[in-house]
This record gives sequence, C-alpha cells and structure tokens, in this order.
Amino acid sequence: MSVVAISETFGSQGTEIGWELSRSLGYEFADREIIAKAAERYGESVMDLHHVSEEKPTLWERFSDSTRHYVSCIEATILEMAARDEAVLVGHGAAIILREIPHVLRVRVGASESLRATRVEHQQGLATGEVALGLVREVDRERAARIKFLYQVDVDDPLLYDVVIDTDRMSVVDGVRIIRTALQGEFARPSLRSLSLARDASVVAQTRACLLVDPATRGVRPAVTAASGRVTVAGMVDSDELRDRVIAMARAIPGVVDVIDEMIVMRIPRGYAT
Repeated sequence: MSVVAISETFGSQGTEIGWELSRSLGYEFADREIIAKAAERYGESVMDLHHVSEEKPTLWERFSDSTRHYVSCIEATILEMAARDEAVLVGHGAAIILREIPHVLRVRVGASESLRATRVEHQQGLATGEVALGLVREVDRERAARIKFLYQVDVDDPLLYDVVIDTDRMSVVDGVRIIRTALQGEFARPSLRSLSLARDASVVAQTRACLLVDPATRGVRPAVTAASGRVTVAGMVDSDELRDRVIAMARAIPGVVDVIDEMIVMRIPRGYAT
C-alpha cells in the first residue's frame, strides 16, 4: 500500500510515468480525473476548477473568495483519493497538498526545454518548434505561478520531493522502475498513524469544501479539526438552524465517526444595524 504524487514540467512524460506505474501496481490513477471528480462531487464547473489549479492567477483572484472555494474542492478530492490509499496522482498540486502525510512518495519529473518542446510539437501537431517551445514555457510559468500563489512554495525546489527524475536520459520504463524501488523504502510505507492522519486530513478537507459550496453555510467559515475520525467544529453562527445544518453536513462526510459541536450561537437583536 502506498500513494505516489507526481509533479511534472510540461512535456516531461510525468503523466506517462504515472499511468504506467499505476498499471504495473494495480493502483488508481488520476490526473485530469482529479478535476472531473471534484466537479462531480461538489457541483462545480470543470473549467473553473481547471483554471484555479493550472493557470496563472489573475489580479482579481487575489481579492476573491471564489478561488479558495474552488481550491478547497480540488484539495478535498486529492485528499479523499489519498486516504483510500493505492493511488497515483499527477499534477494539480497533489505533491504539495499531500506533503504533510508521511507515507506519500512525492516525485518531480522534468526534462530540458528543447526535448520537451520536441515532444509537445509531435504530440500536438504544432506548426513549428518555436511555437512548441513558447507553449512549454508558458505552461510551466503558469503552473509555477499558481503553486506560488496558493502555497507559497517554488514548485521547482527539489527539496519538496523525495525523487527527482530527468527524462532527458531516462525512459518511462526507467522512471517507473526508480519509483517502484523508492516505494520499498520504510519512509514510503504507511503506518497506522500516517493512515489515520491521511483519513483525518481527508474528512477535514471534505467538510470544509461542502460548507463552502453550500450557499447557506458558505459564510460561516468554522474551524474544523479531526482526530481518529472524530471531527470538531468550532465557530460562531447566528441561529440554531444554521448550527444544526453545519453539524449535519459534517456528520454526513464519509469516514466521520462522531462530530463534536463547539459552535456558538450569537443572535443579532432585532433592529440592530451594523
């Protein structure tokens, strides 16, 4: 049992390595499927979710709550898949999102710009190598800017990863073999503690995402924590009905065994104006 999270530069064959790795191990595989699953689970637009995970952030996003809303859906989906174990997840910040879960093997796949441009030119049927090189640079730039904006890290920092693979010299088969060897290390084997940590992180992320997508609870923003499946929800609401709705939504999350209600109802007196 294990989880592999792959970050790749555009055209580096990280997706191909991830797919072949999942096939050889019999693991669940997801790259574009992460966005599709998030859209289906939380009723959001595929295009909006793709934008917040892949493209350069706009100035408007820096002042908008909707970005956090969409990102929460993606994070919840990635953490939910990781909590099920035996998964290979590619892109969408998975290697960064899962960095606090000890047994997740984080992999970075890269290659020289020139080789990646050649691959992209052939794969996408682009007119010239210059067009392909421009596309490679643009996609890399946008992905890096997005990760920097969301998580304040440099996606190219090798210390974020357990394994870094250069496909200038290594084939997809070589990459799979290296990752499979790394998975034999003690650090990549899940313990009872790390599995519990993954499940708790998953239920917290799912709870937050569900509260954000529901119009009735979107403005509550409670503090949500979990320990061994017991979720604690704390914060202030203005009615018993809203508190009951928040608690009921938390109880409905798969994997939650109990909900500890630390919500405080602060009723606004009639006629009071802010």
